[in-house]
Amino acid sequence: MPATLERPEPSFEEAESIQRYWETHYQELLGDYAEQFVAVDFRSGKVVANNPDLAMLAYELRDRGIDIRTDVAIQFISSRSASLLL
Repeated sequence: MPATLERPEPSFEEAESIQRYWETHYQELLGDYAEQFVAVDFRSGKVVANNPDLAMLAYELRDRGIDIRTDVAIQFISSRSASLLL
């Protein structure tokens, strides 16, 4: 039987904090990281990595011991409006 992974979820307060961070810093991030995925340590508010390729960003974070499920928030920074269906 395969191991079951526990799905980490941010608390409502953490989710609100993350959303506020993106809203507050989006224009600043757009100037520095346009058309890239940006990983932010939402506890410190610091950008820890960026890459235009999401898979490469995930590999870099993994190699640095950063768990993308619990340690960072990731957002695609773009001046263009787009919808992403997952």
